[in-house]
Amino acid sequence: MAGLTSDIEKFLKALLENAQEGFVEIGRNDLATRFECSPSQINYVLSTRFTPYNGYLIESKRGGNGFIRIITIVEDEDDYINILLKFR
Repeated sequence: MAGLTSDIEKFLKALLENAQEGFVEIGRNDLATRFECSPSQINYVLSTRFTPYNGYLIESKRGGNGFIRIITIVEDEDDYINILLKFR
């Protein structure tokens, strides 16, 4: 299972690196189909690897036109410190 979660994480981070806008939007079911896993496995990866502490925000909409939006909130350590100070 750890291999699968790492593969999903790497895939999503590669998408983010290529995203011009600083975010990526993808369907949870599409992602689950791609990796032949359940949508709950996608949720696990998002909740453990793409946290605000790690520099990401997640927006999600469930349902027929549902999506996951992963937003990069920091590029480096200085940005992260500035964001923490802003929200304290």
